[in-house]
Amino acid sequence: MNVKQLLEQQLQTIEPTATLSVSDKADFQCNVAFGLAKQRHDSPVLIATAIANQWQNKYAATATVTAVNGFLNFTVSDDLLIKTAEFITQQEKLPLPTVKPRTIFFDYGGANIAKELHIGHLRSPIIGEALKRVHQAFGHRTIAGAYLGDWGLQMGLVMAAMADQGLTAGQVTLPMLGELYPAASLRKKTDPEFYARAATITTQLQNYTDPYYTTWQKLRDLSVTQIRRNYERLNCTFDLYDGESTYQKNIPVVLDKLRQTGVLQTSQGALIVDVAQPTDQKPMPPIILQKQNGGYLYATTDVAALYTRAQTYHPDQFIYIADARQTLHFEQVFRTARLGDLVPADTVLTHVPYGTINGTDGKPFKTRDGGTIKLEDILQTVSAATTEFAVGLSAIKFADLINNVGKDYVFDLQKCIAFEGKTGPYLLYTIVRINSIFNKVGKFRLDFTHLSQYSTPALRDLLIKILHLTEAYTVTLNTLSLHPIAEALYNLANSFAVFYATENISAITDFAKKELYLSMAALTKTALAFGLHTLAIDTVQKM
Repeated sequence: MNVKQLLEQQLQTIEPTATLSVSDKADFQCNVAFGLAKQRHDSPVLIATAIANQWQNKYAATATVTAVNGFLNFTVSDDLLIKTAEFITQQEKLPLPTVKPRTIFFDYGGANIAKELHIGHLRSPIIGEALKRVHQAFGHRTIAGAYLGDWGLQMGLVMAAMADQGLTAGQVTLPMLGELYPAASLRKKTDPEFYARAATITTQLQNYTDPYYTTWQKLRDLSVTQIRRNYERLNCTFDLYDGESTYQKNIPVVLDKLRQTGVLQTSQGALIVDVAQPTDQKPMPPIILQKQNGGYLYATTDVAALYTRAQTYHPDQFIYIADARQTLHFEQVFRTARLGDLVPADTVLTHVPYGTINGTDGKPFKTRDGGTIKLEDILQTVSAATTEFAVGLSAIKFADLINNVGKDYVFDLQKCIAFEGKTGPYLLYTIVRINSIFNKVGKFRLDFTHLSQYSTPALRDLLIKILHLTEAYTVTLNTLSLHPIAEALYNLANSFAVFYATENISAITDFAKKELYLSMAALTKTALAFGLHTLAIDTVQKM
């Protein structure tokens, strides 16, 4: 049983509306007396004192409670701390609260076929993979789709450029594909004839016309191989490498359903859905699903994808991890799905908007000449700075996740690779330090039974930080921001540093005390490793 969940259940037998929160004033804290005081026109101090007295009579074995100025401060019993420590070290996982299992469909990644991944593609897979793993830790079933941009003008541009160079799909390599698109993208700006030819090829592709459709299939397979490799380097995995092309054939079905529900309208030759609501505080433009010339838009495909995924996988919730600048787009798509009954009424539709990655000048991260930085270059730069890829990747990921997901953040290479402070390398170094202790002392038995006898403020703080890490998972589950877990991991590592500094574990001669302290180190390592795995960060044996 999760400690906070247990204490809350016991507390609610005394006051049903009471909940607990993490606090720096106690192990856990409750402020229910203030709300009750307003209802009863009574003193919060008296109410808190009465609740504390009832608690001490019934549940003192799990925690002691003191009433302080209307607050209820809980101190978890050593017995409960021992049981928690034993659970974590034996099961190698945190005792998370029990929740009803659900099926969650995650949409993240968003790479484009024929384009190299760049820094703009970094946050979506990092955040999406970690959120997926948080939900898995609670026992939810997850499905992850990469949703590739594989059906747009970039394919027409590449194929037009291939035609000009006399290249067939079998002759094109990955490096060539990486050069063809940027050159073609620049050319379309100054060569109207080339642009028109690329647009025509795109239309023929989207009508499944050969040789373009067959060429596209080969180019897609070639590009997905590289995309998959890059995502795997980031420790990101997908159940589906689906994309815009996957859902094209269902667009007519979706448009027909929207007609049947009466929400599809014709406006100046285009097909639209008016998604505005009387409660809107800002203007809400209609969503355009078909252009005057009969062409479909990005939004059309997204609506079709949402409908098809709901029909195929029946998830309880969709979670899209995408740039904050797409907030309006997703609101339009979600409202269209609701208005057209394309998803069940109880299916939760969620967009997790993330901010941009900025340089130390506060502006979006760019190369010195103003170009977009390739993801490959970022990984190589950080890896070279840390001498080991896993350490470099931890630096990139933790620098992202320690921030609130919705805010822009500054990517400072020197800060994120530092071995102290709120960084990935610092967390990895904590585990390496613990491994070093174990290498010195050799084998030992996990034993927390002497906790009360040898407890110190630093040792107890370490245990409480592990409890707080456990509760950070619930906060992340509710807010869909990884910051609470990342912050709690740093706090735990910092607490171990204090504990380590106050106790020379290897030199302790009292056998029972030494085993307890070694067990605390093992407990810390297990909790840190579990948390880092959730963030899709690999640990290392040495640095």
